[in-house]
Formats: sequence, C-alpha cells, structure tokens
Amino acid sequence: MKAPLYPHKPIHSIRALALALGESEALLERLAARADRMYRHVPQEKKVKPGQPPETRDTYDAHEPLKRIQRKLVDRVLSKAIFPTYLHGGIRDCKSPRSIHSNAAVHAGARFVILQDIRNFYPSISKSHVHAMFRGLFGFGAGVAELLSSLCTRSGSTPQGASTSGYIANLVFWDVEPKVVSDLSGKGFQYSRFADDITISCTREPEADELTGIVSAITGMLASKGCHQKRSKLHVRIRGQALKSEGTTFQPITVTGLSIFNASPGLTKSERKRIRSAVRELELSSETTSNWVELEPMYHRAMGRVGRLLACAHPDGESLKVRLNLIKRSYEKPLLERYQQEIVEQSAREINNVSCARTLPSQPTEPVDSPPWE
Repeated sequence: MKAPLYPHKPIHSIRALALALGESEALLERLAARADRMYRHVPQEKKVKPGQPPETRDTYDAHEPLKRIQRKLVDRVLSKAIFPTYLHGGIRDCKSPRSIHSNAAVHAGARFVILQDIRNFYPSISKSHVHAMFRGLFGFGAGVAELLSSLCTRSGSTPQGASTSGYIANLVFWDVEPKVVSDLSGKGFQYSRFADDITISCTREPEADELTGIVSAITGMLASKGCHQKRSKLHVRIRGQALKSEGTTFQPITVTGLSIFNASPGLTKSERKRIRSAVRELELSSETTSNWVELEPMYHRAMGRVGRLLACAHPDGESLKVRLNLIKRSYEKPLLERYQQEIVEQSAREINNVSCARTLPSQPTEPVDSPPWE
C-alpha cells in the first residue's frame, strides 16, 4: 500500500457524524466553538546536552468532554484509515505492526543513510490542512470537515498530546508523500517516517545531484503543508560513519533510537547500559519509600525503555521486565494489608524511639539558684 486510504462510506452531514460518534449534534457544535479553551498545558522536558539550559516541549491534554469525543474520533474514524507501510508512528495495525523497530528495520544494513527532522511539526500542522485532510482523504462534507478540524485543533494548529494528533501527523501529507515515496523507490531508495523523523537509505552511494534532488523533494513536500526541515538534524552518512554527540564523543547511526549497522536493528551498547541502570535505580528507590505515587513515573519511564529491548528481541528485555514488575507487584497489596503493615512499621519506629530514649545517659541535675529577692 503506497498511499493512505479511507475505505469506508464518507460522512456528509453533522447529523450522520453525531450518529457515528453516539453524541448529540448540539454537543459537537458547542465543543467545536469552544475547543480552543478546553486544553490543559502539560510542558515536557526535552533531552539536552550536558551544560545546556533546560528546554521544554509544549504538549496539551484535552479536558472532558472534548477528550471523550477525540477518543471516539480515533476509534471510529481516524484509526479506520489504511496507512501505507512507510508510516510507522503510533499506528494500530495487527497485520503489519508498526513501531520504532519496524521503522528502523526498513534501513537495517543500508550503506547510505539520510536522516531528516521536521521542525516544530505539530504546531506547523494548521487547521486548514486538517480540514483539507478530512475533505480530500476521507471525503467528508464541508460542514463535517470544518467541525472536525475545530475539534482536533487548538488556536489554529494541531496540539501535540491530543489523542487525535498522532493520526493527523501521519495523514497530513496524504496527497504529496506517496509521490515522493514512489519516486524514491523507483531510484532504489527506501523511505520511512516516524512522526517527525524522516529516513531515506539505499545500498549504494548516490550521486551529488541525486542527494540535491532528494533534499529538494522533501523540502517541497514539507513546505506544501507549512512545515520546514530542522537544518541541525539533517545528516548524510555512509555505513560505518558515526554522528557527533556530546563533546568529542561519537555514536553509531541510529534510526528512531536503534542501530542499523547490522541486518537487524538493535540498541547500542551505551543505551543498553543506561536501560539497566534505570532499572537498578528504580530498585534502589523502592527500598527507601513505600509511596508508589512517587515511583510510578520512574517505573513507566524504565518500562518504556525496556520495551525497546523487547522490540529488538534482546535477551535482557524479559529479565529486566520481570524485575520491574516485581517492584510494581510489591506495591499492589490489598489496602487493608498495606494499612496494617504501615501500623506495624509505625509501631516499630515508636518502640525504637522509646528504646533509644531509655538508653540515653542521664544528665546531671544542676542546683537551682534561689531568686535574688529571697
């Protein structure tokens, strides 16, 4: 499959959309009118090089009932599209599972790799492009497309973090990306995109004019939707070359975090070491606190990183997953049992404090002087 496709009957009226979503027309229209004000700002820390000031990424979480409507749009409309195999980010496809591993596998063992990144991708996807997607790709009526584009955008652009945004990011180039991919394929190049990460590879070293043509084609594709390349993230590498990372250190070429040096994608040695350290850090932290709320974010981060090992079928993946789940299960005791344990621990601390107080040496009693008036 070389182009996105919506294989179902188009929705031509807001009444039909309301029936498809199981919601009232009045609610949909009311939410569309005030959707811009129905998001919670959730800044996320970006990874930065040591010594550099911290940076944040703006993400947004929709409030109810807009959040419920967006989830229904994903389940009943957006996820029903057929996604071409060159797209790999956040797609539900049992027949052709997509992941960071499937994205890297396209380029495993390639001799020549071009890495490109889209600058400020989600904010660059405007409401007009979302409207055009619902009109052109899905074939929906103009009123339906207008309402849906309002429900899926915030202040005129696509909010990163909303449940609908990942699908929009995959489909926004629906009318221009297929031709770029087809042209590249005809010249012996492999193309894949994982959200805002674009990778192109081949088994030979291309000519200089070919490289110029590739960069120009991608630039034009992005510009057609108001997007731009991040120049600092444009890399052209031959197999065996590394990318400069921190200071004077170099790291192997990776695609969505996985090394493509061998015939099958895998994690670099340094990344495997960091994952093991993250699991050990959680184990040590669990020994000093009984509050799962404090540990849960650390647990999810570590499990996400272990998931990358599992995706690569690395033998450490299963053992590290078992260790993480043991920690989680230790905090999943019944409420009464945990309450009783806390009482026992509190009593033990009190007894220990009393014992310590009894063993303290007695202090000599100083005579109390009589007041001067006596």
